[in-house]
Amino acid sequence: MSEKEKICITTDCVCDLPDEMLKDNNIDLVYFYIETDTGRFRDRSEITAQNIFEYLKNGGKKSVTGPPSTEEFIEFFTKKLKKCDEVIHIATGSKISTAVAGLKDAVEKMGSLGERVHIFDSGHLSTGIGHLVLRAAEMVRNGEKDSGKILDELEGMRDRVSTTFMADSADYLYSNGKVSKAVQVICSIFNIHPVLEMKNGYLGLKSIQIGNYEKSALRYIRKELKAHKIKTDRLFITHAGCTANDIKLIRKEVNRVMKFDSVIVTKASATVSGNSGPRTFGVLFVKDE
Repeated sequence: MSEKEKICITTDCVCDLPDEMLKDNNIDLVYFYIETDTGRFRDRSEITAQNIFEYLKNGGKKSVTGPPSTEEFIEFFTKKLKKCDEVIHIATGSKISTAVAGLKDAVEKMGSLGERVHIFDSGHLSTGIGHLVLRAAEMVRNGEKDSGKILDELEGMRDRVSTTFMADSADYLYSNGKVSKAVQVICSIFNIHPVLEMKNGYLGLKSIQIGNYEKSALRYIRKELKAHKIKTDRLFITHAGCTANDIKLIRKEVNRVMKFDSVIVTKASATVSGNSGPRTFGVLFVKDE
């Protein structure tokens, strides 16, 4: 980079944006870690969702996710500030991750240098974060040089982002303490698929779909897309361990219900996937209301 940029946009690997999209928008990531019985691995580069599923299926017990250390955050931002005047870091929601606390600690320890780093609590995860990241990158690309205006835009947009997922079962949610054993058993007996939602910064149970997975997936898509007035420029289909046939079915139904300028299929990070399990997917969009 020959000329120093005014503002750099960065985010967590949990944003689940594809590498090509990150590169095209000049977005750098900080990487979370997954600790298992066999070691500590960096998400995306050293471990994937499929690795987690296979590990747990083969008897693995420990799967703990977490953000980088304060020292790693400091190193990351110090390096970025050599390339730009300010950094806006769009972070995983503080009510579901300790990342924001670690980021703020790092910025404080950076002293005057840290004054050039702005931490934005997305209140979301996965490509819910991704929508905010891409909007910030778009503003920078269009010549916005006021970090305050970008942060104000993100603040106004945050509550309009819809982050929901349908899980195949409640097994992983139970193992990660998200639901009780009783709920897990009931879901298993009655073939119930939990639908999870990010709301007010928390990830919780929104609704359920009962019966055949494929029919439940179609009902979930219809319900989500018809419940809101939606910006039709971009929709993410983000999944963990869905089959090619699953994705074909999901994409076809999305296109049948609503026309988007761009429908992007992305794979969920190991951090996200390890909490929801295989055959989890979401349709993530921005509400126009």
